[in-house]
Amino acid sequence: MTINLLNKITNSEFINKHINHTIKDDTFAAKTLVTINVAKDVFAYGTRFKTTMKNEEIPEEKRPFVASMDLMSGIVTAVLQLGVGYSLANPKIQNKIWDKLFKTCEFKDITKAKKGFSQILALIGSTILAERILVPLIATPCAEQFEKKVLHHETAKRNINNFNFVSMENFEKNITKQ
Repeated sequence: MTINLLNKITNSEFINKHINHTIKDDTFAAKTLVTINVAKDVFAYGTRFKTTMKNEEIPEEKRPFVASMDLMSGIVTAVLQLGVGYSLANPKIQNKIWDKLFKTCEFKDITKAKKGFSQILALIGSTILAERILVPLIATPCAEQFEKKVLHHETAKRNINNFNFVSMENFEKNITKQ
């Protein structure tokens, strides 16, 4: 059953068109690599968020921030990696970077070298620049806001309602006991 499904997928017209387009177009190949990498990250961060919210080993008061950090890291990673990766896959940018790095180098087959370079630069560049440098700077403040506005919203409502039951009499009694 699994083999039949795989055969149908690999022999489908969509997959064959995609593979042929990837072989012919460097930019498309680079964007495909970046997109697949981002899809993997989105799945991983989504799973982390769900797991963190249910993780009993994380103290309950810290759990919302840790979960929101996972979620915001995933969202920011996806957006930045796509932006950086697609930018680095742009032929104009590729040519500028290629000329600066390899102006004096001689290659046996420059078209193959450029094709490999475009794919590697888009994938590695988007991962290093976006995920390792920019995401930590952006995701942390986003996570703090998300935690305050979304995950702690119900808790804050309950706390406000509890303060409504505090009267001046109860306040004075509590003070005099101490």
